[in-house]
Amino acid sequence: MEHQPLIGHKMHAWRPLLPADLPTVSAIAAAVHPAFPEADAVFADRLAIAPATCFLLEIEDRPAGYVLAHPFMLGGAPALDSVLEKIPAGANTLYIHDLALLPAVRGTGAGTEIVDRLAGLASPFGAMSLVAVNGSVPFWTRMGFFRYDDPRLAAKLASYEPDAQYMVRTIRSRNGV
Repeated sequence: MEHQPLIGHKMHAWRPLLPADLPTVSAIAAAVHPAFPEADAVFADRLAIAPATCFLLEIEDRPAGYVLAHPFMLGGAPALDSVLEKIPAGANTLYIHDLALLPAVRGTGAGTEIVDRLAGLASPFGAMSLVAVNGSVPFWTRMGFFRYDDPRLAAKLASYEPDAQYMVRTIRSRNGV
């Protein structure tokens, strides 16, 4: 049996996201990212194209956060509030579309736990990437991500917010290569 870490005295667990969880994802997104609204169709799209990399965080069986990730092209970021419909051919990064944790969960290690889990799933790609918003650059830096500057991304990043940063983390395969 796998040991689950404690949050205070409460058990938490990341589990695979299910279609029935999408209204919960939408509600958490509205609470955590009010400045970045996305249609429910976007959440459904990410789950449909990459179900193995989308998870829901539960504390004592109550939703407390989620992560949506999918293969994409390194150096690119989907437009905010856009439906992809499929994974791009030649995808070479696991793109973290969104990691949202309710305030009570922040600082508990749940974010680190899911990023580490995604890193294991990203090893075939060799990289993970994301657009950091809401002042989250320090968190992502602690998670091993670095700022990836590319002038071609400037307009897209500005559509998120003025301080948005495209970030990348290199992933080593299990044999160290």
